[in-house]
Amino acid sequence: MQTPATGAMLYALELPPPEGGTTSWADLSAAYAGLPDRLKRAVEGRRAIFDYTRRLAGCQGVDRVISEEAKRKTPPVLHPLVHIHPITGRKALYLDSTTTTGIDGMQEASGSALLEEIYDFAMRPEFVYRHHWQVGDALLWENSVTMHRREPFDPSARHLTKRTTIFLSRERHIVPEGSLIAA
Repeated sequence: MQTPATGAMLYALELPPPEGGTTSWADLSAAYAGLPDRLKRAVEGRRAIFDYTRRLAGCQGVDRVISEEAKRKTPPVLHPLVHIHPITGRKALYLDSTTTTGIDGMQEASGSALLEEIYDFAMRPEFVYRHHWQVGDALLWENSVTMHRREPFDPSARHLTKRTTIFLSRERHIVPEGSLIAA
């Protein structure tokens, strides 16, 4: 999105058996700090192409028709691949495997290869927190310095989680301002 949410919170009310599901968060500040110099040079100053309709369409092999209204509300945008947090001064990667579709100015194959290499690095165990949910758990995270995903569970299982989306001022949090991609 052109102005993405600062963060979110999940509150678990009902969870699927047997273990209640798992969600993982990758620390993109730690991942950036750990990147080999070659990869830091490759991403520094680059902008990624984010297309939210990719997530809506079901990037995991499920094809869905996207309405024209959804396409209008979520046009493809460019965001820098690296940000500096305004409070901590730490650099962080900014990406999401479900919406990042390429790198501006790079051929599709080379941009995809670079993104895959970065994802593989950022998802190393030393950068990932895995949360095994229990009823009553609440977790809060900042979108600009984390990437998250939930593990699949039986779709017929009951599951109720409340989500709150957070928008805070850019003076205290990274709120990347994206630029629209010309049609």
